[in-house]
Amino acid sequence: MKNRTERLREIQPNWELWQKLYYQNQQSYIRQRLLAIKYLWQGKGRSEVAQQVGCSYVTLTEWIDKFLQGGLLELTKQITHQVPSRLNESQQMELKRMIVETTPTDYGIDRYIWTGKIISEVIEQRWGVSLKDSRIYEILDSLKLSHQKAHRDYANADKELQKEFIAILKKTVMAASR
Repeated sequence: MKNRTERLREIQPNWELWQKLYYQNQQSYIRQRLLAIKYLWQGKGRSEVAQQVGCSYVTLTEWIDKFLQGGLLELTKQITHQVPSRLNESQQMELKRMIVETTPTDYGIDRYIWTGKIISEVIEQRWGVSLKDSRIYEILDSLKLSHQKAHRDYANADKELQKEFIAILKKTVMAASR
């Protein structure tokens, strides 16, 4: 019966995929895994590879098992932590409604655009739950809401002033073209 390292070496290296995944994944722990597999493919021993990439022998063995199970793609899956939400389902649904139908000004905040920090403030104010921005973005993802970088915060435009500005602009363009 062959050991893990021998079974790994029997798999033909896909260097193109390896390179793509290495550049695609910026996290050091994923790159560390990819480098370990590369060194093993190149014929280095497990103890040497573990020392070279800075992991324990047991951890390297776990990475080899992951690779043998699902290849390079399995090896590059990000670590996810299943932390139960501190907002219950009804609170999350209410939060979604709040974000979609209202603005932060409705909750005493002097901004018109929802940001992670503002959402966190409103959650703490409303339900007494303190959440980090990163957790806010996970909740937004689970609620199927996009999160984008906020831009400068402007108040809602005055429709009458907009019409007046457009009329003046048209007159100026017409006068300049004569």
